[in-house]
Amino acid sequence: MSIRDELRLLVKIANLYYIDKMKQSDIARKLNLSQSFVSRALARSLSEGIVKINIVQPAEVFLNLENRLQEKFSLDQVVIVDIDETNDSATIKKAIGSAAAYYLQTTIRDNELIGLSAWSDTIKAMTEQLPKQAIKAKGVVQLLGGVGINGSVQANFMTHELADKLNCQPFLLPAQSLTGTMNYKNELFSSNEIASVVSQFKDIDVALIGIGMLEPSLLLKNSGLYYKEEMLGFLASKGAVGDICLHYYDQNGVPILSENEDPIIGMPLNLVKECPRVVALAGGKEKVGAILGALKGGYIDVLITDKFVAAKLLNED
Repeated sequence: MSIRDELRLLVKIANLYYIDKMKQSDIARKLNLSQSFVSRALARSLSEGIVKINIVQPAEVFLNLENRLQEKFSLDQVVIVDIDETNDSATIKKAIGSAAAYYLQTTIRDNELIGLSAWSDTIKAMTEQLPKQAIKAKGVVQLLGGVGINGSVQANFMTHELADKLNCQPFLLPAQSLTGTMNYKNELFSSNEIASVVSQFKDIDVALIGIGMLEPSLLLKNSGLYYKEEMLGFLASKGAVGDICLHYYDQNGVPILSENEDPIIGMPLNLVKECPRVVALAGGKEKVGAILGALKGGYIDVLITDKFVAAKLLNED
C-alpha cells in the first residue's frame, strides 16, 4: 500500500466523520473496517494535520487570560467575566454572581457539603441567580454569622435560600459579638448550637467565599459584623490587606491575628486552605490587593473575577 493510498483512506474517513457526521461504528461498517481502525485513523488525521480544528473565541470570552492566571497562581480554574470600565460596583457583582451561579450548577454534585460565606454582595447575587437544582447536596453550612438578632437575618436568609435550591438542610451560625473577649468566644464554642456547626467546617467539600478589604462593605456594615476604627487601624498597622470570613491576612496571605487573638467565629484560614475546593467570588479594581494576598496565601482553588482585575493580577509580583 502506497502512502497516497493510506492518505486517501484517512481523508475519506475524516470526511465521513466530520462533514457527513457519521458515527465511527457506521463508518466502519460502510468501509468494512474495524471500529478501532476508524478511531486510530481519526486520531492520525488530527495529529498529521489532515484535519484542523479552529476554535473561534468570542470577544467576551478570555480563555488565554484565564489559562495564564491558572498557571501563575496554580489554580484549578479561573472564570473571567466581561464588564465595561464604566460599570459600577453593583453591575460587576451581578456579572460575577451570574458566572458563579452557572459554575455552581454545572459542577455541584449530590451529597457535597457546601460552605457559604454569607456576608458578600457578590455571593448574594450568585444565590439569587442560581435556579433550583435537581441534585441534593449534603447541606449548606454558614461560614460566618452576624451580630445580634437583626444582624444574622440576612446571612440566615441567604443560607436558607441556597440550601432550598440545593434541596438540603441549612446549618446556621448564631449571632456573635466583636467586642467580646476570647473567653466569651470560647464559651460560645462550648455550646452545642455553635459546636455542631463549627465541627462541620473541616468536612466542607466546596466553600463559596467572598474576598473582603480592610474597609468593610456596606452589607457588612449593615450586619454589624465589622471592626471599629481603632481595631481597623491596628489591623492596618500590621499590614492587613483583606479578609476571608473576617479573618484578616497580609499581602502574602499570612494571618494577622493568631487563633488565640481572633474573636471571630467563622471558618478559620487554616481550614479554608485545607478545603478541597474553595471558590472565591471577587471583582473591582479596588480589591486587587486583597485578592492577590488570598492567592499568595493559597486559599483559593477557583477564582471568578472580572477582566480588569485579571489583567492587573497578571502584572503583580
